[in-house]
Amino acid sequence: MSRLWNAVKRRLQVNPDAADSMFNPGTYRKPSPDSQKKFVPPITDKFNISNNYYFQRDVRRNYPRMAVYSQADVAQLLAPPAPPAPALEDGKTESAAAPVDAKAEGATAVAATANLTEVIRNLGQPLYTASQLPPVPGLQYKYTISEQLQHQKPGVYFPIYNVH
Repeated sequence: MSRLWNAVKRRLQVNPDAADSMFNPGTYRKPSPDSQKKFVPPITDKFNISNNYYFQRDVRRNYPRMAVYSQADVAQLLAPPAPPAPALEDGKTESAAAPVDAKAEGATAVAATANLTEVIRNLGQPLYTASQLPPVPGLQYKYTISEQLQHQKPGVYFPIYNVH
């Protein structure tokens, strides 16, 4: 500050022990910003730009993925396990002893699991009974309305219900 303002300050000051509002950076900032060691980021695979896409790290948009099953997939899951192939006299199974071309084998595998209605019909027992019902989407929680209701005036457009 200039000498003029120092003189004005001395004459108008109420408390002479009051400090200036401008602090000395050497005494005010402990530790001073330049005295700290420079930050060195750790070298990991996440710092590598390749194969580190933003959509994989973005947790805000980490939506659940939808699974798609075809009728053949469901039929294969519901079908009972196939009986083991009968063993021949020398200990080898029939399928290993008789070589079959891959084209015919693939056609029989698809034909065995292709029709879902036949697989369900051949199960011998119903998939769902009165005690074992299929899952209902959206009803995983059971809510009960509280007995301690806030009494509303008649004709309220948005009534408030307390639920447990």
